[in-house]
Amino acid sequence: MRFSPRGQRRFHLAFVGLVFVLGFGALADAIRDLDRSLASPDWTQWNPANGWILLAVLVFISGRFAVKLPAMAASLSISEVFLFSMVMIYGAEAAVITVAIDGLAVSLMLRHHQPKHVAFGFAEPAVSMWVASRLYLLLASPGPLSLAARPVGIVELALPAFVLSGAYFLMNSWLNAIAMTSESGVSPFQVWRKFFLWLSLNYFGAASIALLLATNYRHNLTGVLLAIAPLVASSYFTFKSSVGRLADENVHLAEVNRLYLKVVESLAMAVDVKDQVTHGHVCRVQTYALQLATSLRVDDQKQLQAIEAAALLHDVGKLAIPEHILNKPGKLTVDEFERMKQHAPLGADMLSSVDFPYPVVPIVRHHHENWDGTGYPDGLRGEAIPVGARILSVVDCYDALRSHRPYRRALSPDRALQIISERRGTMYDPTVVEAFAGMQTAIEARWVEEPLPAVLDPHALASGGARAPERQPAMMPLETPALTTHGLTRLYDRIVALGPGATIIDTCEVVASYLRCIAPADLVVFYRKDGTTDELAVQHASGSGDSLLQDLRIAVGHGISGWVVANRRHVLNADPALDLGGRLEQLSPRFCSSLSLPLTPDMETTGAVTLYSDQPNAFTDDQRIAIELISGAVAEAIEQASRRADAQDAALRLVPSGLLAAARPRRFPSETSAGAVPLAGLAAAAASAQ
Repeated sequence: MRFSPRGQRRFHLAFVGLVFVLGFGALADAIRDLDRSLASPDWTQWNPANGWILLAVLVFISGRFAVKLPAMAASLSISEVFLFSMVMIYGAEAAVITVAIDGLAVSLMLRHHQPKHVAFGFAEPAVSMWVASRLYLLLASPGPLSLAARPVGIVELALPAFVLSGAYFLMNSWLNAIAMTSESGVSPFQVWRKFFLWLSLNYFGAASIALLLATNYRHNLTGVLLAIAPLVASSYFTFKSSVGRLADENVHLAEVNRLYLKVVESLAMAVDVKDQVTHGHVCRVQTYALQLATSLRVDDQKQLQAIEAAALLHDVGKLAIPEHILNKPGKLTVDEFERMKQHAPLGADMLSSVDFPYPVVPIVRHHHENWDGTGYPDGLRGEAIPVGARILSVVDCYDALRSHRPYRRALSPDRALQIISERRGTMYDPTVVEAFAGMQTAIEARWVEEPLPAVLDPHALASGGARAPERQPAMMPLETPALTTHGLTRLYDRIVALGPGATIIDTCEVVASYLRCIAPADLVVFYRKDGTTDELAVQHASGSGDSLLQDLRIAVGHGISGWVVANRRHVLNADPALDLGGRLEQLSPRFCSSLSLPLTPDMETTGAVTLYSDQPNAFTDDQRIAIELISGAVAEAIEQASRRADAQDAALRLVPSGLLAAARPRRFPSETSAGAVPLAGLAAAAASAQ
């Protein structure tokens, strides 16, 4: 049965209140019948009241020397020996009063005790002892030995004694387990099995020693206590020494595990650097995954450790994926997407050689499986997907949507959760999504926003959504008039007609006019790589908003055009905000799609030509192919003109500036003279267009 957090708190308080009422009733019943339990037919041998007080003092003292078990919410002491002896000799009343006082004292000595803890610490032992002692008295025909008229042997009391210890253990352990889990929501059976089950040996051992003490108390209680003291003390110190060694081993194991996790984190950082995300991403994913697992009642320690490691290593397979695919700012082609999908099985294969003591590999392999069976690599469906993979897929997607990337700005919390919810029942387990939605507020309360990548202006538009494969290029006949041999020849003739004194502005304008005949571009921008700063500068812009781009610079590898130059690959219909950032705010209508191609004269990429449109998905593969036909020739012409302009600038620096200042034309921003476009380049393009 699952409760909301508020329902869990109410159930916890109600349970503690019930135990307190029962404990108070058990104590009242014990006080009422105390005189009867201390009555004795033979007061000449020993005063029963003195014997009870002596055993009670031993209970209090031995309880203070309880041994805390490492990594467990429990402790062991030898006080049960004297408690069980008290039940056998003096009955339930003396034992109930003693254990209630001891529990109250222990609770009050806690450094950060709360009223509910004090109430439970006082009442729970009283209830447990009252039930266990009543069961003992039902089976032990002589009753309390202090009231027995005849000697009683060990054999006669053995079964009742072990029933006493077993009942006290079950009551004590289960009441504590329920109290612990009613507040946290964890399964009480799991907690009992993990922390309390094996402690039963201590209770049965205490019952054995208590039998020796109780059946011989009439001879000389003090002497019997002295006789069993070495046995009790040796057991205590042996166990304490063993626990100490175990604690040292746990400390060493924790240190080794800490170093192991650091190595895992270092490997995860290598993946992050290649995938252009920050190390905070995997750390947050790890934290969210563990929190979500706890919320879903995943309490198996090995499963939790597997989730913890897999959260760091789930994308390790991306080390085998080319960077131009990982960080492509636009949509992936079908072939690129198929290559990207390999990172999940590749990562699992890499990690399979590591002998993990918990199931990390299945989580890494299946963290892209979908609830409806449409995921990869194996198309698993529903609960056939490992629960760790189902958890990881939700938190990984959410943090990716909430984080800045070089190719888009982070989404708002509401929008990110909306996307997760829309995929509920298709991509993600509905139960996991529901649990995540319940903890999102707590996550956002601790969210620390990371700085924007350099390519994204603080005012850039948010553009979300997962990258998906675009349609495969369709190699259709190019029949647009501008693409015919006649059209390419006209382009060549227009550039040649400009003459040797033409500026790059003139040349680029001619090319831009030609490009507008091919594709629906509202703005055409020619970028040139600045070798000194490793940035792209606008060489010429033609169209809507061109005046806004005079000082625009894009780092190579970033944005659309920077990625194109770095990887020498085209990008089709990516978001223009990746290049233009906040400058889009000043345009109406805003650009919605782009087409960018590298300019590569002589096998070296020197820049890019990028077309922007205010229509979504405005460009096609046919148009991209058409522009690629002339890109090499145009690139060579522009580069040669730029070199001549650089040479002219160098020569002009040798002449007094006042002589030529009036005659020197203004350029935007690196305007130079253009020579003739190599005929071979356009001729080859014309031949290809036929």
